[in-house]
Amino acid sequence: MFNIEPVILIVSTLILVGFITPLIIQSLKNKNILSAQQATFSEFAERNNACPTLHEQWRNHYHLGMDSAAQKVVYHRFGSYPEQTVIDLKAVKRVSVQEKSRVVLVGKEKRFIIDYLALQFHFKDEAHLPKTIETYDGGLYSNMAGERGLTERWKQNIEKLLIS
Repeated sequence: MFNIEPVILIVSTLILVGFITPLIIQSLKNKNILSAQQATFSEFAERNNACPTLHEQWRNHYHLGMDSAAQKVVYHRFGSYPEQTVIDLKAVKRVSVQEKSRVVLVGKEKRFIIDYLALQFHFKDEAHLPKTIETYDGGLYSNMAGERGLTERWKQNIEKLLIS
């Protein structure tokens, strides 16, 4: 059958372990970051008397949740410019999607590049300026990973709560 030299087997095993070890370490770091962010988000929501039943976390950078019973939206952005916000939907008149984009010419083809996406909350009290919560920043990420659909979905979920 096969005759495998012990030296080749040992060297192959060491190479395989050397290749897999950084992947395992990175996976563990990501799990630790996600659990720390989840704990921070939950603690912030509790401090503001909210218990988000619907929540979503993406890009290890954003976390958005909604408490239907208390009618509150909880938002947490991590990273270089962190932000924590709670929006009381009882004071909100409507929500919209804010999008900043530009057109780039590639040869004869026009391409639309989205630079920024956010949910914007317009309040019943006209003196209260609209509140914007970012869902995508083109300066941080070179491509979108479903943020447009995510933003629209959250807009619809919040609108359903505003109507009821």
